[in-house]
Amino acid sequence: MAVNTVTKDVTQNRHEYIGGSDIAAIMGMSRWKTPLKLWTEKTQKLPAPDLSNVEAVEMGTRLEQFVADLFSVKTGKSVRRAPKVYWHPDYPYMVAHVDRLVTGTDELLECKTCSVFKKDEWENDDIPQEYILQLMWYLGITGRKIGHIAVLIGGQSFKYKQIEFDQELFDQMVEAAKEFWEHVQNDTPPKIMANDDETLKELYGEHNDFMIELFPEDEKSTEATMAFEEKVAYLQEIKNHIKSLQDEQKEIETGIKDIIKDNLGIKTPKYVVTWKSQNTTKFDTKSFKETHSDLYEEFSTISSYRVMRISKNKESEVA
Repeated sequence: MAVNTVTKDVTQNRHEYIGGSDIAAIMGMSRWKTPLKLWTEKTQKLPAPDLSNVEAVEMGTRLEQFVADLFSVKTGKSVRRAPKVYWHPDYPYMVAHVDRLVTGTDELLECKTCSVFKKDEWENDDIPQEYILQLMWYLGITGRKIGHIAVLIGGQSFKYKQIEFDQELFDQMVEAAKEFWEHVQNDTPPKIMANDDETLKELYGEHNDFMIELFPEDEKSTEATMAFEEKVAYLQEIKNHIKSLQDEQKEIETGIKDIIKDNLGIKTPKYVVTWKSQNTTKFDTKSFKETHSDLYEEFSTISSYRVMRISKNKESEVA
């Protein structure tokens, strides 16, 4: 595959292209971002997070050269900055910003830093899946065969690992990126995921007065109505099941507390159950409002949010 490059810096217009840090979200494999969330950023319906003042991001940028130098020392491989931006020859919106190239080879290097609390993610041969996809994206777009990833963990531990280019995986990534970009171009959201609740609240923060009426009129509307009502019914069933389990949980917990009574707890060969006192601070809003109404008004804020409720449509019930 012929590779296109350009010296132009497009990092300030991230909504105009798909980069290596986007591909995991597009494939639904990111812990930090869903396809819908990324779509809202690419379409500029919601602002992308401002990372300019995030200290961890700043430190990662400043330490990039250190990580690259340490990789060279540990491996004996000479690296240099990638002077250009690469993009896919058939799909110019698919872009790669590579950290370093390994001199005289068809290899590249990605530099990372992370806190000590994430050291388990790098145990043995493990690499976080987001970074595997990012590195594979860079390999595919640059036409290189081997990718290295070097990471400084907590400023005290250094590791580097290698992956080889996988054409089949890259082809899947390209197809997913093409489909996602069609959603961006057509201004149609991609399929939501379970953890898109907060994004939906941001995207549709206000409601209008229009009520969608979904009633059986023909075969198509009948299927749509049945599918929607089945979804609602199943949701209600789940809620009832959760409530039943919560009631059972409360009953068991109360029974255990009754056994412990005023003792610290109970120890068995398998479990240690304690029932301890702990202090909490509760702010008396009502009293404060009555005695310091001026301060209460000054520091009070009103927040608006949408609540979903389900009830029977009494207008359609047959007497």
